Amino acid sequence: MLEAQRAAFFAELPVSLAVRRDRLTRAADLIEQHGDALCAALVADGANRDAESAWLAEVAPALGILRAAIDGVGAWMDRRVRRSLIARLGGGDHIEHLPIGVVGISVRGPMPLVQAVDGLAGALAAGNRAVLQFGAGSPNLSDLIARLLPDFFDALEVTIVPGGVLADGAVDLLATGGQVGGGAGGVMLSGRSAAILGRSADVAAAADNIVAHRRSGGDPWFPAPDYLLVPDDQEEAVAAWLWRAAMEPAAGAARPVHHDPERLARLLDDARARGGEVMAAEARGAGLPLYIIRHARADMLVLREAVCAPILPLCNYARIKDAIAALHEGPPPPALHYFGRDAAERRTVVQRTLSSAIAINGRTPSMGKDAMAIPDPIDSGEAGFRRFSRTRLVVGLPIWGLSI
Repeated sequence: MLEAQRAAFFAELPVSLAVRRDRLTRAADLIEQHGDALCAALVADGANRDAESAWLAEVAPALGILRAAIDGVGAWMDRRVRRSLIARLGGGDHIEHLPIGVVGISVRGPMPLVQAVDGLAGALAAGNRAVLQFGAGSPNLSDLIARLLPDFFDALEVTIVPGGVLADGAVDLLATGGQVGGGAGGVMLSGRSAAILGRSADVAAAADNIVAHRRSGGDPWFPAPDYLLVPDDQEEAVAAWLWRAAMEPAAGAARPVHHDPERLARLLDDARARGGEVMAAEARGAGLPLYIIRHARADMLVLREAVCAPILPLCNYARIKDAIAALHEGPPPPALHYFGRDAAERRTVVQRTLSSAIAINGRTPSMGKDAMAIPDPIDSGEAGFRRFSRTRLVVGLPIWGLSI
């Protein structure tokens, strides 16, 4: 079920405001229409003394949480850090909030209904799919919600599982008793930085930018690409331009690369054995050669193991949706670099991928890190939305419809 939820999540990106409000409204309808039954379950579990106290302590606050999310989610989605007229018109550097994927909400301790709804409201407002899990102290509430959920939600939207299932790390983010695990908000998630070259890319300029970025090591906001996704009919040209760029003398002192020579040889030998073509480019003053691997495949060690070596694999794709699907097969990249002048394709990449940062055509941030910081949430509802969102820095996005 969790893999089916994850597939449905990626297929739906981007998650619209209307969809988020609809899901929040259905959650509120469940609570409102079955308030008496929820109170009875809470009393049976010993969470509340009587039905009246259960209503006042849990059911009414749960409804308030959901209604606040319905009213506020539009503003939360649009609250971006922008510093220019171009940014306000839809381009420029800004920070946005993306959904994370499948969120697990593990409910423990007192006030189980409020805990569950508080997590669910934040998760759905942020555009996620959700999995609920109640502790052993709430058997009646868990059974009741399990019976009610199918009347309001498809199982691919919100489902409930027995205790213990969520502890295996199968979900993209796990919230337990107010604590969030698995990487949320502005935390850089695990994964490898990637670059997508569209068919409309200026390949020569992209190659120069990528090689320069690799030599410098990038920065904490934008790590250099670890691998490239390139159109299958342009791979030869892309590899040639990368080789030429890597053969040019380094403009400044190259960042030293610390690596194990034996491991480097093992990675390159494995790539060759699996059909890869290795091109070595060594410029004077650039340090180690850059090893460009054509025809890179997912089963190569260089794409399966953590690599700190001067290796740049090129993975082919036929259609842009295939490149996006390849990204979704692993953890979201810390940084995603897109090169291309096709506005529609660029919009697809921005809207249908997840990453902690995305740069368009090699642009760099125009504002400092302090200026990019997001202000604190103005209320607890927005705090929940942020809790279940992935923060992404977007750099170099033009006004929609204009090519750069």
